[in-house]
Amino acid sequence: MVRHTAEDGVKKASYDFGQLAVGPRLQRELAEVFAVQCGPAGAWKTIPSSRESWLILLYFSRFLAAHDHMPQSLGELEPETWAAWRLSRTPNSTGGQQIRKVARLLKDHPRVPEATRNLMKKRVPKPKAPKETAYSHEEFDQIKLAATQKFRPALHRIRDNWQHLTDWRAGRFEKRTDGWLVGEALDHLVRTGETPFYTGSHGRQRADSRYTEALGSDRAEHTWMRLFLTTQEACALMTLMIAAYGWNATPVMELTVPDASPDAGNEGQVIYRIELEKRRRSQAARFETRNLADWGAASPGRLITHAIEATAPARETLKSLGEPTDRLVVWRLSQRREVYGESPAGLFKGNDFLPDVWRNFRDDLGGGVSLNLRRLRKTVVIAHQRQPTQHSQDTHDEVYVLPDPRTHTAAQPVIADGIAEAVETARASFKAQISRAETDADQDTPTTGCTDYTHSPFGGQGVPCRASFLLCTACPNAVITPRHLPRLAYLLHVLEELKAVLAPEVWDQDWREPYARLRELRRAPDFTDTEWEDALDAATARDREIIDQLLKRGFDA
Repeated sequence: MVRHTAEDGVKKASYDFGQLAVGPRLQRELAEVFAVQCGPAGAWKTIPSSRESWLILLYFSRFLAAHDHMPQSLGELEPETWAAWRLSRTPNSTGGQQIRKVARLLKDHPRVPEATRNLMKKRVPKPKAPKETAYSHEEFDQIKLAATQKFRPALHRIRDNWQHLTDWRAGRFEKRTDGWLVGEALDHLVRTGETPFYTGSHGRQRADSRYTEALGSDRAEHTWMRLFLTTQEACALMTLMIAAYGWNATPVMELTVPDASPDAGNEGQVIYRIELEKRRRSQAARFETRNLADWGAASPGRLITHAIEATAPARETLKSLGEPTDRLVVWRLSQRREVYGESPAGLFKGNDFLPDVWRNFRDDLGGGVSLNLRRLRKTVVIAHQRQPTQHSQDTHDEVYVLPDPRTHTAAQPVIADGIAEAVETARASFKAQISRAETDADQDTPTTGCTDYTHSPFGGQGVPCRASFLLCTACPNAVITPRHLPRLAYLLHVLEELKAVLAPEVWDQDWREPYARLRELRRAPDFTDTEWEDALDAATARDREIIDQLLKRGFDA
C-alpha cells in the first residue's frame, strides 16, 4: 500500500499494489518506484497526478499478465516485452502518455536490463496539438444558457431548503407537522450527509418512513439534493466560472473559498480576493490574485456569491463529519454511503473523479454543441476580455488571437502585412487624441472621452466595445482633455506604486503596457508638469474611487 499526501497537506489517496495483475515481487518493485514520486522529493504534487500514473500501471500490469512470458521482477523485463508494450498502445496522445509515464517510472531502476532501459529512453513522438478555435457567439451563448439552466434551479433549491432549515432551528414549525419533519430531516442531512435511514435485516439501508412522506419520496431530488449540488450542477457552475472569468479549468476546480471584505464607501458591496495557481509556472510566478466586486446582479463577483451560497451546506457537512474543507466548489456524489466505507465524507470527494465528471457533463449538454473547456476559455479571452489572462502577451497574440477566425475575418489586410506586429504595437503604443477643447462629458469612460465606441480596434465592428478601459489610451477613438487629467494623473501615480511592489512577471502581464502609455503621455509636451501636478492634487474622492475600481477589474465585462 502506497499513500500519497498532496502538496497542500489536505488531499490524500491510497494505492493498493496488491491489485496489480502481476506477481508479489514485481508488485513490490513497482510500489517502490511509485512511492518515490509520491514522496517530498517526488514529481507528483497533486492527487490527480499520482492517480493518473496509478491507472496507467494497472493497464501495464494487465498487459504483462497477458504476455506469454510474464516477468516476475523488473530484472526480467526484456526489451521485446517493452517493445510489445509500445506497439500495443494506441497511436495518439493517450497512448504516448502511457508509454512515457511508465518509462519515466522504471528507466532509472537498477534492476531494469540495460537494453530495456535504452529502449525506454527512446523518444515517443508527440502528436500535433489540436487546432482548436473559439466558439462562435451563438455557441458560446448556448453553452452559458445550458449551464445557467442547470445551475440556477439548484441554487434556488438549496437556498429555499437552507432557509427552511434555518426556520426549523429557530423553532418556527409546530412539532410533528410536515414542515417540522422536513426541517428535522434537513438537520440530519447537514450533519451526516444523508437524510434519516435505518439498516434493515439484510444490512441494506432503508429510508425512515416517518420522514419519507413529508419529504415527498426517498429519491435523491427529495432527499440529499435539497442541500447539495449534484455532479452535473457542479460542472455547470464551473463552466459558468470559466465562461465568466476566462480562467483555466484546473485552477477553477481547485479554488478555495475567497476572502471577502466590504467595499469601503459602498454599503452592501463585497470584494472577493480570488487566489489562482498555475503549476506550470516558476515558483515566483505560480500564484496570482484577482479582485472581483459584487455590487449587484450583473457585477463580476455575483457568480462567486452564488457559488459560495450553493456549496456552503456541503462544507458545513464535511466540517460536521470531521473532514473540513475550504474548497469552493463542493458537491455530493449520487452513490450510497456503503460504496465509500464508514464515512459519508467520501460522497463529497467528487474531485477524484473529475475526468469522468466532465465527460458525462459534455454528454448531457445537448443542443448540438460539444463542450470543450479549452475552447470555452479561448472564447472568453479572445472575444470578451481581449487581453491576457493567466498567460503572457506573446502567448495571447500567438496562441489565442492570431489563429482565431475572428481575427482573420476582421483584419485580412493586416494579416497579410504581419498581424502579430500590428496587434502588439496597437496595444503598447499611445493612440488617443489630445484636445484642449471641451468634449461631451456623457461620452466619457473612466479614463478618457470616446468618439466612437462601436468601431473599436479591439473588438468587432458595429458592436459596443468591451475592451478594458485601461486600453482607452491605446485607442484612436479616445480623446483626452484637461478634464480627464486628474483621473489619469492618479492612475499613473497608483501604477508607479504597484510597479515598486509587484513581481516582474505579474507587472509585465497586467500593468506594463498601460503604464508605458501613460508615461508616454506624461513625457509629451501637450500638458505641462504643473498641469500634471495640479491634476493629481485636484483628483476628487470620486475620481480616485473610479480608478481604484478599474484597477480591481470592477468594470470588466
